[in-house]
Amino acid sequence: MRRTSFPALVLTGLLAAATLTGCGDDEPATDPTASDSASSPTSEATPEETETTEATEQPTEDSGVRESDNITLDKPAEGATVSGRFTASGTANSPEANVPWQVLDADGATVLEGFATAEGWMDRLYPWRTKVDVSSLDAGTYTFVAMTSDPSGGAEGNGAEEVRATIVVE
Repeated sequence: MRRTSFPALVLTGLLAAATLTGCGDDEPATDPTASDSASSPTSEATPEETETTEATEQPTEDSGVRESDNITLDKPAEGATVSGRFTASGTANSPEANVPWQVLDADGATVLEGFATAEGWMDRLYPWRTKVDVSSLDAGTYTFVAMTSDPSGGAEGNGAEEVRATIVVE
């Protein structure tokens, strides 16, 4: 009988896992922004609307929570400088794939709100993304908040979870 060393077994297992990583659902991803909604009118970007300019990619010590069990926030980065329209994105497992979002002013008041639709829900975290139009806001510091939906209003389960990032509107 031939003996196999432990490192060889680990390497074989890793190679098998890497091979299987590409297996699974081969359906093309749908455009999650197709059903996104916002309280401000949506339209195609005009020349004066710009995409996010990332101020920094690393969260600062006073940054908000960027991930929890059921939602993560990839963009905007903590401290990002934005103008016009910017893309917000992350992953979520939220009832009916609904990912509500808000922009809060310095006093914590909601100045914009809308929702994104994740690519799925129930069994894992799914990607979501949406365009956020901040062109109606005064220049200043705001907080972008994305959350899981809670149709029960906290009566069932653990309630809504949220992730946030400070943004600077030019």
